[in-house]
Amino acid sequence: MKNNSLPFLGIMMAALILVSLVSGQCPVGGCGSGDSSWQESAQAFLSSDVPIVGLKQNQNFESGSFKAGEPVGGAVESTPERNVPNASTDYIQPESRIGLFPVGKLLKSMDSVSNSAFIADVSNKRFKGDAHIRGAISIPSKSFLYDNGTLRNVSELTARLGEAGISADDSMMVYSDAFSSGESTFVLWMLSYLGHEDVKALDGGLDNWIAASLPMETKENARPAAKFNPNLKIRLLADYDYVKSGTANMVDARTFQEFGKARIPNAIFIEPDHILENGRLKAGAELNNTFARLDRNKPVIIYSSDLLSASLVWYALQLMGFDSRIYTWQDWQAHEGLKT
Repeated sequence: MKNNSLPFLGIMMAALILVSLVSGQCPVGGCGSGDSSWQESAQAFLSSDVPIVGLKQNQNFESGSFKAGEPVGGAVESTPERNVPNASTDYIQPESRIGLFPVGKLLKSMDSVSNSAFIADVSNKRFKGDAHIRGAISIPSKSFLYDNGTLRNVSELTARLGEAGISADDSMMVYSDAFSSGESTFVLWMLSYLGHEDVKALDGGLDNWIAASLPMETKENARPAAKFNPNLKIRLLADYDYVKSGTANMVDARTFQEFGKARIPNAIFIEPDHILENGRLKAGAELNNTFARLDRNKPVIIYSSDLLSASLVWYALQLMGFDSRIYTWQDWQAHEGLKT
């Protein structure tokens, strides 16, 4: 005789599973990390302001995200592709990599981000309603540059920071859509140049954050205006006379084609892409090989046609314990009378 209760039991079991999903919590490592149950992963998906994780590279999609502050089941707004950066195809573990570098204090691991820090999203391609790390305030890195790509003067820089609610005493973390853009390392360098003592760059960009299934939101955040009192570290921005003296290692961070056409004497070529892997800096052991030709007893000056590219190499050298500084190719051209 057939057992007609089997389909009914299957339906009941499915219903019980759905009910149980509502009671789970998402672990620190993120939903889908392998450490959580189905219930936990499902609940995090329902609770997330932007439930889009683990996106495949160059994937085309049109999806929805819950509006900030609305309960599950509320209105859903359209999230075009540009609103969430592409993530790697593989899940990324958010564990700390600070110990992989001799001087890891400038690196902020994904598993240590807290609401106590001032989180600055310095992406330039940011629109109202775009997904970002919870609590982050949008401050485009280009707002610290003139239209020709040169650094704004100190009074303009500090005024912009103060408007965003940043003081020199804040504990800060900066990040951008993709770490490889150099946007976050440039802002970190700029803040360090102004004398900020407690600023770190996120280990990877927002694309890595998404791939690690970590919390996001779409609401716009703001802080009261503050006063940023600078204490300039002049040495972080090299000048022509110091470069011309030949007392420092010179690193060209432009393209290989530009390096081949003209360069500062005795400069070695290190393209920013050479220090990156899977959207993050290579581990210290690999960077040691990249920087093997540099004399550790001398400062290292990195120059490029743009401060963002130079800052990526500068940042990697800082983590490896070098005395690194930034210079601009435009300043060299102006003093040497070189044509563009």
